[in-house]
Amino acid sequence: MDSINDQEISDERSNEEIELEGQFIMRVPEDRAETIHKAIRDGNVHKKLSISMNTDLRHGEVWLDGSKLHAKLVDLPSIVESYKTSDKKKFYKTADISQMLICTEQPHELECKSSDSDEETANKLRKSYLYPHGVTRPLKNMRKRRFRKKMLKTPEMPAADVAQELKSLLTTDSQAESYKYELVDESDDIQ
Repeated sequence: MDSINDQEISDERSNEEIELEGQFIMRVPEDRAETIHKAIRDGNVHKKLSISMNTDLRHGEVWLDGSKLHAKLVDLPSIVESYKTSDKKKFYKTADISQMLICTEQPHELECKSSDSDEETANKLRKSYLYPHGVTRPLKNMRKRRFRKKMLKTPEMPAADVAQELKSLLTTDSQAESYKYELVDESDDIQ
């Protein structure tokens, strides 16, 4: 029996291409979509369609019938559920789809500027992969219309400022000509 050392195993793994697990939506130009539909119907999609991703797993190339398309993987604003059926009566959930591979004939721009700080660059890069629209027409600009912007934290007042504000409120209250107050019992409101 031959012994295999760890170095040979790691060399084999590094030479293998990255295999995508999971599901995503693939958006291609309309003229190429018919070619993919025909390949799926004929059952030879593995021969006609090939996807290879770069190491960043955000950009890649799609080969369709010998022609090359440039691809960019973006994050969708919502999750789409994917189901499978064998008898058209019972459906089984297979995945939650949250990404879409957009294929175009022109290469996508790589968003990377070294003039900004590392944190700003990483934040801009992360935002560039957020797709603003949903999958269907009514969900256009979904990120802007449906999701609230994050609120900025308001600076807290120091304790000395709070005490001074309370003191000024009490002095103005004592200088008033008349005032009226009412005690409310919360237990009465519940019943």
